[in-house]
Amino acid sequence: MANPGGEVDSNRDFTCGGSCHGDPSLSATSDAVIEVRTANTAYAGTMTEVEVSISGMALSKNRLLGVFLLGSINGNSDTPSDYDWSIIQDPNGGSSNYVLISVPESGEITINWILLAPSEVGPQSIYVSIHHGSDSNPDNRAFLGTTEGYPIQIDPIPDDYPTIADNWVALEERIAGDDSPLQFSTVNTDVLSVEWRLAGEIESHTAEVVGAENEWQVQIPASFGDTRIEYRITASQGEFNNQMPWLSMDTVPPYFDGNLFGARLQSISSALIIIGFVLTMHMILSPRQKKDELDQILEVETSEEVSEPIPIEEIPDIEPEVENDDTEEYNSRLIHSEDNPGWLWDPVESEWVADPNNPPGGDS
Repeated sequence: MANPGGEVDSNRDFTCGGSCHGDPSLSATSDAVIEVRTANTAYAGTMTEVEVSISGMALSKNRLLGVFLLGSINGNSDTPSDYDWSIIQDPNGGSSNYVLISVPESGEITINWILLAPSEVGPQSIYVSIHHGSDSNPDNRAFLGTTEGYPIQIDPIPDDYPTIADNWVALEERIAGDDSPLQFSTVNTDVLSVEWRLAGEIESHTAEVVGAENEWQVQIPASFGDTRIEYRITASQGEFNNQMPWLSMDTVPPYFDGNLFGARLQSISSALIIIGFVLTMHMILSPRQKKDELDQILEVETSEEVSEPIPIEEIPDIEPEVENDDTEEYNSRLIHSEDNPGWLWDPVESEWVADPNNPPGGDS
């Protein structure tokens, strides 16, 4: 009822579940089994991992599942950051405590958060809450599930312990084909080593690392297509060797790089191409005149060119050459013209001849 299409990843209090679905008439208990695995202790300000496995729930047709990682279930101010945890990476590659997950047909899924432990020493707890719908849901209820708190003891960090810097931010994604080195910042680190692998692979590879004084450049090969690369950092100094959890980054296509003027020019050129194509198709598909029609037009134009009679003084005194037997037939085909008195039109020879019974200019 609150949002059947799900909510995007973000930092959300547990009140998102309490205020939206807190009324028992609008919510029901999820039948999911939620398991949380994490270390019982962590050094202050160092990286640790929280792994969550969820199974056994009846989902809606879109198979969406909303998952919260919480520092308490008070109902407000209960995100991990409210308890001094920092999220290095969430299951979708970002840094949110709430993620929207599409559960596979198997009905089971395992996700993990990478956290930077609080700087304050003492006991902490981590909670996981889930929200989902159901395929058979006549009452339009939201199904909720919440774990008990998983205790984590925060111990003081030993002197000179090597770890990642507080201000370092994990890279969420990298452009396809980009092989520029990744930047890492550490503290108390003499040697940094990085392993990498493609998501789903077991065997890892050693990356080339260059740097000193806690600033490092790590060379991981370029990736292409829908690829996700996982990498693990190991920081060392003296007797300490701190191997951190696996992180990951997605591969994305290149971003559009341009300005408004260039976009407008491209739009105009596209429009001109379309107009040219339409005009070309119009010329190709439009009906054409046949050759016979063109010949008739030329014949009419030729007839019109000789429609005016030649002045009498320019016509030689020549009688038409016709046989006596054909005189009657010849005379019958001659056409009188009121516009040209004294002249007869011969349609066979296409010429004007003098009218013997009414010659032009009188008897002369």
